[in-house]
Amino acid sequence: MEVILLLKVNKLGDSGKIVKVKSGYARNYLIPQGKAILANQKNIESFKAQQVKLKEENISKLLIAKSRAEKLKQVKFITIPSKVGKENKIFGSVGIRDIIKELSKIGIKINKKEIKLPNGVLRHIGEHQVIFQPHSEIIEYFIVNVIEKK
Repeated sequence: MEVILLLKVNKLGDSGKIVKVKSGYARNYLIPQGKAILANQKNIESFKAQQVKLKEENISKLLIAKSRAEKLKQVKFITIPSKVGKENKIFGSVGIRDIIKELSKIGIKINKKEIKLPNGVLRHIGEHQVIFQPHSEIIEYFIVNVIEKK
């Protein structure tokens, strides 16, 4: 099935590209998420007319994401206190929600989907590198320091 990408999709292509994908992927993911439309003659003609507008929207989204990444870059690291047991192991774990809660305390609003924990949830005290990705082209790293709660 051929679709026209409305947004940049990782491992598929940029906005405006006509790509061939499996029909289930198009019907169940790309089209409902608003990332693509069917590539029939009518849609191709209307897309060419709207392409300039979509590029402007993508540029504005990119600029907003860059400003958010710069704001986070100024913070560099956050500290999260947690109860600790034997061998510096945390009771429970520190996850994405805990990180978002700490960042909101200092005035940075982040969506849950924009944070990635490369090694899974944090289960030990110490410094852990976390990925912030507000846009497919922008990746920012910051440190989460998990300390013992007193």
